[in-house]
Amino acid sequence: MAGPLAWQGRAACKGKDLALFYGPGEGETRETTKQKETRVNKAKAICRQCPVTDECLQWHVQVSATQHGVSGGLDEDERTSYRRRQLRRKREGRQAS
Repeated sequence: MAGPLAWQGRAACKGKDLALFYGPGEGETRETTKQKETRVNKAKAICRQCPVTDECLQWHVQVSATQHGVSGGLDEDERTSYRRRQLRRKREGRQAS
């Protein structure tokens, strides 16, 4: 694959079950808090070994502000905080100019 998403071909999650990163699908049995915590930790462990975590995080922050699950090594709450920090830095950079 060539182009802006070429990094996906090198992702450590390639070929893994998406439920590990995004949870059970609609109509499937809901997971308990402990099950979610375990799943998220497993997904993040894969992300920690991934050579394209930065590209993945940047892509998910740009295209899916409200996406659930683990992407770019961060869960949805962590991505929201990351996004806010990025916006704050951008605003502060403009004000300093």
